[in-house]
Amino acid sequence: MSINKQGKLIIILGPTASGKSDFAVRLGKKFDSEIISADSRQIYKSLDIGSNKITKAEKQGIKHYAIDIVNPDQNFSLHDWQQSAFKLIKKIFKNKKLAMLVGGTGLYLSSILQNYELPATDKKLRAKLNKLDLKQLVTKLVKQDPDGAKKINLQNKVHVARALEYAIAHKENFKDAQKSSDCPYDYLIFGLKQDTEKLYAKINKRVDQMIGKGLVDEVKNIYQKYPDKNMPALSGIGYQEIIQYLENQSSLEEAIELIKKNTRHYAKRQMTWFRRMEKQGFEILWNKDIDQASKLITKFLAK
Repeated sequence: MSINKQGKLIIILGPTASGKSDFAVRLGKKFDSEIISADSRQIYKSLDIGSNKITKAEKQGIKHYAIDIVNPDQNFSLHDWQQSAFKLIKKIFKNKKLAMLVGGTGLYLSSILQNYELPATDKKLRAKLNKLDLKQLVTKLVKQDPDGAKKINLQNKVHVARALEYAIAHKENFKDAQKSSDCPYDYLIFGLKQDTEKLYAKINKRVDQMIGKGLVDEVKNIYQKYPDKNMPALSGIGYQEIIQYLENQSSLEEAIELIKKNTRHYAKRQMTWFRRMEKQGFEILWNKDIDQASKLITKFLAK
């Protein structure tokens, strides 16, 4: 183990529909592991089908953390998730298990790998911004931080609100606010990816399966209980599109096609993030099979 490092961490990343969860469980059984989800949708209770949340059967007895931890109407910032993840990693080390961080939310992964120094949430400011619509938020962000506005998805209300929150609260742009330092752990990163055509076909099939499993009823039930369509939990792909259908702004067929399109675009943005990580010096071991990964982990743990 490297000097001053707290322990050893396995990270499994990849775009949506790349098979991360199954790969992690198979490795987890081999190495007596516990898994922390790095997925910004799966933290929410009730968002099961739309977030493709891993089921009890699929977990195969492997302990999973950071799933179903907040209600859909609760805010849970990057700072909140990061601090929770640090505590969970420490807990797993204490349990004498191998810690695995698994998911596709790049910001979550980078907050651990680069040890972001994140300020606690200003709840009053966040509540004020959450009352604004997307157009108002974008206008304010462009005025407050024009450079930062060019670097994020301006169609995602939550991302725009968080960028504006940082810019206002810290009078510096969103990216610069994420000061970082060395990762506190030794780590080994595995990545899963497929060629674009195969990945997009899997995404389209998964969306059809979600509809078949009852995504429309899931969104309807959440929206009836929490009727604020702008709350963070419902900002994700699959939920906004179905809400538009429920409000008679589109047909179901149009909503399904839009979910597929937006998910494909999201997968593309995820890969862009992972390539940027590689440019920053993080080695990602792509598309290793279970035997190859097992040998690499065994060697890593023996150091």
